[in-house]
Amino acid sequence: MSNYYHDDPVAEPVAKRKKPRAIFGSALLLFGAGLFLNTTLAANINIGTGGKVEFGQGIAVTAACSGSSVLTATPNSSFVNASGSGAFYFNSVTVSGIPSSCNGVDFSLSVYDSTTSSALPIFATNKSVARIWNDAGTFKLGTGSVNGATITSNSGAFTLSFTSPVALASNVSRLTLQSLSHVDYSCASDLVCNLGDTGPGGGTVFYVNATGFNCGPDHTATGSPTGGLCNYLEFAPKTWSGQAADPYGNVTTSASNIASIGVSSANVRTLAEIGRGYKYSEAINAVYGTCSSVYTGGRNFSGSACPTGSGMARAYRGGGLSDWYLTNAAELNVACQYARGGQAINPNVACARLGTDSPAGFTGDDHFTSTASSTNLAAFYSLHLMVPTSFTSNYGQSMNFLIKPIRAF
Repeated sequence: MSNYYHDDPVAEPVAKRKKPRAIFGSALLLFGAGLFLNTTLAANINIGTGGKVEFGQGIAVTAACSGSSVLTATPNSSFVNASGSGAFYFNSVTVSGIPSSCNGVDFSLSVYDSTTSSALPIFATNKSVARIWNDAGTFKLGTGSVNGATITSNSGAFTLSFTSPVALASNVSRLTLQSLSHVDYSCASDLVCNLGDTGPGGGTVFYVNATGFNCGPDHTATGSPTGGLCNYLEFAPKTWSGQAADPYGNVTTSASNIASIGVSSANVRTLAEIGRGYKYSEAINAVYGTCSSVYTGGRNFSGSACPTGSGMARAYRGGGLSDWYLTNAAELNVACQYARGGQAINPNVACARLGTDSPAGFTGDDHFTSTASSTNLAAFYSLHLMVPTSFTSNYGQSMNFLIKPIRAF
């Protein structure tokens, strides 16, 4: 516009609007330019290749599994407040219009800035790939994404949200989505486990509770390694002490009088006792001491650097983890049910002599627990896994029985 004054107004030409179809065609060309195949099943969808991602705006995209069906991806941001400051973060994405031809695949999602080829961390501190499993039309968090994200599944659509988003919205220029062959969960890394799986500590998962149970050194609802309830128990391999089989040992070095670990015979096998072994082991160690070094001795640890079997179990570092402990009576009972087989795993029911007399992962002999008898605190419950008719009570300082570490997660 001129800086000079004119009496007569000048009608400036109005730019001719493109037809909507032409605009949509241009958009498809823009995003189509970023489409490439990695494998028969994998395709990248590049959103916002020519500039910043428009948060809150749906964009038409296609995937290898979708054929001619067009998907819509909508990235979203939220403001995360901080002391004296705050910023907008990429916190979720909704993908809709997913056809049934994509059933069974995993979607892999990443975001990038405008200058580098390395994906930005988006959740769980440093994870740059979020994986979503299309389980026959029900969308679930995939392997590697179970912790730190949540998902809402709808018909042909899902919304993936990050519990603690990491990527600044201002840094996100491109979003990629791939359809990949499905990969099953890993018990060790995803913490989604079944009976018999190898756990994070390298042991065997022998108890699964979908609802969850209190655990940890204080037996609380936040005692798990991830800060919530525990869902699983795993026992250490028989070679955990460096020997071919579990070692023998005592539980105490003198007559015990620890009231907090005393349980009546009527309550020794109950669901409420599951997860308390850590707390009981800590109570024993507070009185009798801990190991001065990790136990790697023989089958009988008498005279070793560990004063008690509870100390031995707590010193074990399977999987590099430090939350192993001596199983309590209720936990040993369900371990017996798993190891012998032929019976349901139920904390409220005694292990029966069913299945095999060579219990998997265990030696068929008496095992000490960290549970003392409430009527005689010097006596600790033990269970013979070849003849598991009932628990017996034996003096913790005078008997040498098998020691088996477990952990809850």
